[in-house]
Amino acid sequence: MRRTISVVVVLGLAAVLVGAASAAGLLTVDGDRFVDGQGRQVLLHGMNVVDKSVEWTQWPWLGEESFAALADWGHNCVRLGFTWASLEPAPGEYSDTCLAELDKRVAWAKEHGLYVFLDMHQDLYSVKYSDGAPEWATLTDGQPHVGKGTVWSDAYFMSLAVQRAFDHFWANTAGPDGVGIQERYAQAWRHVAAHYAQEATVIGYDLMNEPFIGSDAIQWQIVMISKFAEMLYAKEGDAAPSGLDIMAQWGTPEGRSALMARLADMDVYQASADAAEGLLQDFERTKLTPMFQRVTNAIREVDTNRIIFLETSMSSNMGVYTGIQPVLGRDGERDRLQAYAPHGYDIVVDTPDLSRGSNERVAFIFGRHGESARRLGMPMVVGEWGAFPAGAKGVLPAGRFLVRQFEKLRCGETFWCYVKGLDKAEFFEIIRRPYPACVSGTLVEYRSEPETRSFTCVWQEAAEVKAPTRVYLPEPYFRGEAGVQVSPEGSGFEIQPAREGSKNVWVTIAATGAGVERRLTVP
Repeated sequence: MRRTISVVVVLGLAAVLVGAASAAGLLTVDGDRFVDGQGRQVLLHGMNVVDKSVEWTQWPWLGEESFAALADWGHNCVRLGFTWASLEPAPGEYSDTCLAELDKRVAWAKEHGLYVFLDMHQDLYSVKYSDGAPEWATLTDGQPHVGKGTVWSDAYFMSLAVQRAFDHFWANTAGPDGVGIQERYAQAWRHVAAHYAQEATVIGYDLMNEPFIGSDAIQWQIVMISKFAEMLYAKEGDAAPSGLDIMAQWGTPEGRSALMARLADMDVYQASADAAEGLLQDFERTKLTPMFQRVTNAIREVDTNRIIFLETSMSSNMGVYTGIQPVLGRDGERDRLQAYAPHGYDIVVDTPDLSRGSNERVAFIFGRHGESARRLGMPMVVGEWGAFPAGAKGVLPAGRFLVRQFEKLRCGETFWCYVKGLDKAEFFEIIRRPYPACVSGTLVEYRSEPETRSFTCVWQEAAEVKAPTRVYLPEPYFRGEAGVQVSPEGSGFEIQPAREGSKNVWVTIAATGAGVERRLTVP
């Protein structure tokens, strides 16, 4: 039997949205799956909401209605970002204002059925150069900062100040109070974790945004450019640019565009990306993973129930295999609650060539992330992807291809980032799209076809799971109850609006309790 529940009879809809922490219990980890308190596999799908300012003034327009919109778009989680500088203005002194601002956003998320995982954000390490660490934790030995490049992230390779600041962080150099700055970072996370240890909406902690190698970036750059030049010479002979030519061209928009066209050749791209793999993986094993362990140890003193989200160094954004290792518990055994949280961006992101991305490069990047998730034996959520400005044109095909990668990998993801006008963007369909938020067992596969507005989802029910499966269908895919088919039918399904007055819906499918494979289709 199928029946549709109208808006009129849905009382307290937000309270029954599956995915809300209050309804489904604290999210946990079972092998390579996220699992809620009712035993269902959960697929995280959401948005980055990150305020990089010290004073929480970056997005004055963002309020509770923004979180309500995310829920209407079918999202079930938020990667909520803040900075170390905002949290700890002086060594060992924590800002009540920062926690109050976080509390406000966590409350909005809770009200609208959204999980939250917290992100300690940084770009170019410090508030002195962009955002992240406070000035007191920015130790540079007087090295100069050079921040002007074709794109903002060039400063990672150009600024000796940024590189040296990271060096001191990895070395846990003593700060102005005599305590190591990495230890201060760990204690800052401990303070946050203690604050949220009883809040089920907060499911975990993303320990550092896009960690950077430091001064060894110079060697990384030399090795990568040398391999790039070598590969081009093998293909083009004397017409190929030298390493010095490549460095000069990369510094101009026109030159970079020409070089990115050459990097569409996957032999060239993979060889160049992998050239410094050993150096980068050594950094992740010997410096990054130990930092993760230090921070995890501090968090576990006050919170043993939330997930540790482990990022890679920023080199893996472009497809270099990561060398990170799982963190351990106090008993020396693997911590039971951890997830792999890489980012993935094509090299055209943040450039004028955004609409000229390469599907082959994107498949390469996310294919490797999938392999690394399997090596680590963790669930994966891609913490950042997209970075399409709301007014971007010509990026919809690239966006659709990205979505296909997530469907293939059956991984979670959070789009970068929430800005005004996303609902008017050319690519809005990749933000508001059909997906299974949770299934009564294990997700087998799912796939959307945006051109035909068709959708298929297959899951293997677990006999012991009694809670229903929940699938989100946005308006373009939902053409009435008759257009939704579930087999085996079991005791049927219900249709609920995503919010009052919305044409986007949730399909709630009662579990059979029989341990059978089930399928939902929108023909």
